[in-house]
Amino acid sequence: MKPRSITALYQTTARAWLTAAALSLLLPPTARAGLWLPLHLALAGAIASAISGAMQNFVLALTATPPPGERLVLAQFALVTAGAASIAIGVPSSTAWLTAAGGTAFVAAMAILGWMLLRSWRRSLTRRHRLPIAAYGAAVAFVLLGGTFGALIGGQIASAELYVRLRHAHMTVNVLGFASLTVVGTLITLLPTVLRVRMPRWRGGIVLAALVAGVALQAFGWLSTWDGAVAAGGLSFAAGALGVVWLVTSVLRVERSWAIPGAGVHLIAGVGWFVAGSLGLAGALFDGSAGFDRFRPYFLLAFVAGFLIQVLLGAWAYLLPMQRPGHPADRRRSLAAFELLMPLQVALLNGGLVILILVQAGWLAGQWDDVGTIAAFTGGAFALTKAWLFPLLGRGSVDTERARAIWGG
Repeated sequence: MKPRSITALYQTTARAWLTAAALSLLLPPTARAGLWLPLHLALAGAIASAISGAMQNFVLALTATPPPGERLVLAQFALVTAGAASIAIGVPSSTAWLTAAGGTAFVAAMAILGWMLLRSWRRSLTRRHRLPIAAYGAAVAFVLLGGTFGALIGGQIASAELYVRLRHAHMTVNVLGFASLTVVGTLITLLPTVLRVRMPRWRGGIVLAALVAGVALQAFGWLSTWDGAVAAGGLSFAAGALGVVWLVTSVLRVERSWAIPGAGVHLIAGVGWFVAGSLGLAGALFDGSAGFDRFRPYFLLAFVAGFLIQVLLGAWAYLLPMQRPGHPADRRRSLAAFELLMPLQVALLNGGLVILILVQAGWLAGQWDDVGTIAAFTGGAFALTKAWLFPLLGRGSVDTERARAIWGG
């Protein structure tokens, strides 16, 4: 199956999942189990689907190996889609067997993704990109663990005390382990590509080791009820997050001929949320489970909305046009279409999240909560709309001064 077809299949489905997540916020809280359904649709649906497709393509490019068979790709796609859908139905309806079956399908899909990664690495004739591949391998290992935790939770076969610990471990290994490590591994090559600069020398092995150790220590601490390991894991992960700033700074210091596109701004802003969330989490984890529970709203705002969803929207602004067939001029117009009102889009999304953080911290009055929600939702919705309509928008007048400064005339 060609990489372009893989992108079309997975990223179209990911956009559908993220649209469903946004629309699910309109449901009554009881129907969506509070924020659970929107988060599940965004993470297990949109993020997992996008990662499944993008990781396949990035690995093929990094290892210079042929793609796997079409049947295997379609099997992985079907399992990750059916798994996420089954869980989305099973949890709100309290259907334990359907939730457990969905979790099993999701884990099987991730196991196939891991096999694809291993297959490409074994067949590769070049070993230049060890760090991104190592990050992907660790991410897949963590999602296999996190998916298993989720199946145990959804299947309602854990005791009340173990349930709390499994829930904390589930969030940790899926958000910080699977999704975050995948994004960090991808940024190593994607950020220079988006900015159209050469990839700087970055010895990030110690950074990746700190991130992996941080997730592993936190997960071990939650399961063993050893809060010292949880706190140590938080510190290790925060140290690794600061190392990612080193990567971004190194890329920004490379001489470039073009302005930074909106995709790059979203990627850089996402890293900012990643670092801020990691530092805040490290402090909260000194109070163990109670600290994690208090930090949960900040965790969701920083890691899920500010980092993962924002990076996904930013990556789409570059990857979707670049994967479309056609003349280079048409591709440039598609890229330019994403720059429409981009400064406002970035400001609304990130400004809204900052307002929500300040409200949660008690530094702004409660009535600002609606302002922050509307701003962040509007910025994200605008980005998602462009991800759907950019081929149509590219046919209009998109040759603005900003677009010319970024993508040329």
